[in-house]
Amino acid sequence: MASSIAVLVLAVLAFSARWAWWRGKKPGLCVLCYHKIGVPPAGSKLKDLWVSPERFRAHVKYLLDHGYTTLFFSDLKKAFDSGAELPAKSVLITFDDGYENNYTLAWPILKELGAKGNIFVVYNTIAKANLWHNPASEPWVNMATLAQLKEMQESGVMEYGSHTMNHPHLSALKLEDAAWEMEESKRQLEAAFGSEMCAFAYPYGDGAYAPAIRARALAAGYTFDFSFLQGKTLWPWDRAGGPIDRLFIRRGDNNLDLALHLSRGASRL
Repeated sequence: MASSIAVLVLAVLAFSARWAWWRGKKPGLCVLCYHKIGVPPAGSKLKDLWVSPERFRAHVKYLLDHGYTTLFFSDLKKAFDSGAELPAKSVLITFDDGYENNYTLAWPILKELGAKGNIFVVYNTIAKANLWHNPASEPWVNMATLAQLKEMQESGVMEYGSHTMNHPHLSALKLEDAAWEMEESKRQLEAAFGSEMCAFAYPYGDGAYAPAIRARALAAGYTFDFSFLQGKTLWPWDRAGGPIDRLFIRRGDNNLDLALHLSRGASRL
C-alpha cells in the first residue's frame, strides 16, 4: 500500500513538473507564437522551433472547438483604435520569420479549418533562406516567396507584420541602424502587400524591453509591438507600459500544453 502511494505521489510530482496546471488562471490577450511547421532537418539544434503539421492542426482544431475567435492584426487594430471589446475568447496565431513551410503546411490547415493567421516577415529573406541562423546549429531552409505570401494574403487567411529587414539582434546595432531595420521593413512590406503593417515583432525578443529601441519601434508607426517573453498581456492594452507578450509554442506542446498556455500563460516551469 505504501509503495503504491509513493508511486502515485511521484507520478503527481512528475506531472506537475511537466505541466503547470497548478498555476492560477491569468487574464489577458492570448498570442500564440509559432515558427516552422514540419519535421526538423538532420542536425537541427533548434528542434523546439518546429511543430509537426499534425500537431498544428490539432492545436487549431482545439481553439475552434473550444470557442476561440482567431484574429488578424487588423482586427486587433480596429478594436484598439475604437475602444471596442474583443470577443470573449480571442487569440492571435502568429508565425515568426516567414518560412516556406508556413505556405506549404500551415496555410492549408488554417484554410481548411477556417482560422486566421499572421506572419511576421523578414523582408530581406523573402524567397531566400533563414540566413541569420548558423547552419552548423540550424540548417538553412527556404523562406516563402513574395508570390506565395501574396497568395496567402489574397486568400483572406493570412496577414503580415514586420520582423525587420534582416533579423538582427537590435541591441547589438547602433540605435540609428536598429531604427532603420524597423522603419525600412515597414515601408518595404507596405509597398509589397499594399496594406498597413500595424504590427512588429522584435527578433529574438531583443529590444522589446529596451526603452530607446522600443521608442524607435513605436516612432516607426507600428500600432503594436510584440515581445518574445512568455505570457499574456492585459487588454485593453497599455501601449505606453510595454509590448504585447506571447505564448511560445514548442515542438512537444500537445493540447494540454495549449490549454495551459491559454489559461495560465505558460504550460511548464
